[in-house]
Amino acid sequence: MSKKLRQSIIHLIIWSIVAVGFILIFSRANTIVNWTDNRAEKIILAILFLTGFGGDAILGMAFRGKGNEVDSDERDAAVTGKAMEASYIVTLLYVFLVTISIYTKYESAGTVNVGWLWFIAYSLVIVANVSSSICTIIMYKRLGN
Repeated sequence: MSKKLRQSIIHLIIWSIVAVGFILIFSRANTIVNWTDNRAEKIILAILFLTGFGGDAILGMAFRGKGNEVDSDERDAAVTGKAMEASYIVTLLYVFLVTISIYTKYESAGTVNVGWLWFIAYSLVIVANVSSSICTIIMYKRLGN
């Protein structure tokens, strides 16, 4: 197993934990409606995202090679490029489907609760990180690694 594949698996685990916490917070009954009054939930989400981005920083340092350069070859660059292309499409589809769904639900009301904007913003970061890791793992598995 290559270093990049191991790094992607750990990255997926970190951001999956963030995603589970995110889902637990936003699946509560009145989180969206009472978003402006939910100070504790905002702090918990900030801690979750600090964990995700902190984990990214630690992974970056842990998987550095000699002389602070990243150990990778042409195959790693090709896999990363294809994985990023695929995750870009997944992320675009996610944004489109979520925003259209929210629009359709609230079209007759004429307004959307601000909590939905925060939901989109936070979830977009999670979807981008999780999809990039999953796509990288799939690309490596297709190569037989």
